[in-house]
Amino acid sequence: MKTQVFLFSILLITYTFNIEAQIGSEFETDHLTTATFLAGSFISDNEGWLADDAGKLWHTTNGGETWSSTFAEKNFLKLDFADALNGFGITSNAAWKTTDGGSTWSALLLPGIAANTLYFLDGNTGFISGNEVIYKTTDGGQNWSTIYTGEGIYFLDYYFINSSTGIAVAYDDNSNQTIWRTTNGGTTWSNVYDEENYYINAVWFTDENLGWTAGYYYLPNAGKLPVINRTDDGGLTWETVYTDDNPGDARGQEFIDIRFKNELEGFALASRSQTVYTIDGGATWQFTYDESGTQLFPEWGSYKILDGVSDLYLAGRNGIVTKWK
Repeated sequence: MKTQVFLFSILLITYTFNIEAQIGSEFETDHLTTATFLAGSFISDNEGWLADDAGKLWHTTNGGETWSSTFAEKNFLKLDFADALNGFGITSNAAWKTTDGGSTWSALLLPGIAANTLYFLDGNTGFISGNEVIYKTTDGGQNWSTIYTGEGIYFLDYYFINSSTGIAVAYDDNSNQTIWRTTNGGTTWSNVYDEENYYINAVWFTDENLGWTAGYYYLPNAGKLPVINRTDDGGLTWETVYTDDNPGDARGQEFIDIRFKNELEGFALASRSQTVYTIDGGATWQFTYDESGTQLFPEWGSYKILDGVSDLYLAGRNGIVTKWK
């Protein structure tokens, strides 16, 4: 049941001309439950899953028009479905696999680590990290090999551009943020970016060259400055395309995730659920409130996760799900 539809013109923060009358965006919001959504994974514009903190797994096959729920008895913190049947998830103390679309789950036998993030290319090949180590499987999680061990390196997120080339973001014991790149399917990794006091939480690519990271700078005398970086060469070099120089106001927070619908339209989710988005490939970014400060999304502070393909979904507290079509 659709409860709210938001249609609004885009108000630009910095732009060389006014496109306010030219472009509008549509957002639809549902409330599915009173629980909080903690993880999500979409394999197409029609099909996706959301996991809540009450142990339920929610599933849609029609782009969020309707949802069905099953009691998984697990509070998933990460989800990654490879296709309609094969999916993987992480809870606070284990990693799991389903081969029936989420109806049943079996534990993955990992080599003695507490997993904190995962990424699967398909139903067989995937990666799981536990702080200072990366493990890889090529048989759907039955067996795992250690492909990277780095003392003091803590991996946070992955994105594979294709089966060979992938990007991982991490941080080290000295509070330096690092970006790692592989060109052989994750067998070996090289450090391509290293910066002090910069923390990256998420990475996303729209094609083999164009990619994004989202996070924040920490300045001891100013606080957090949310930051978005961009690469045009497959992750070899990076430049900052957005930062907020007002750390004391409501915008002074960290970006926790980023997704792009296509090469032009993208969305970044911040820690207190404020959001920015772009419709020009990251040349400019817009806040989701108008000039009077009115929030254009409902329930400021609600959103916890961001996922999707060409339609993007935000979900979080009180069962809220917002779709950007």
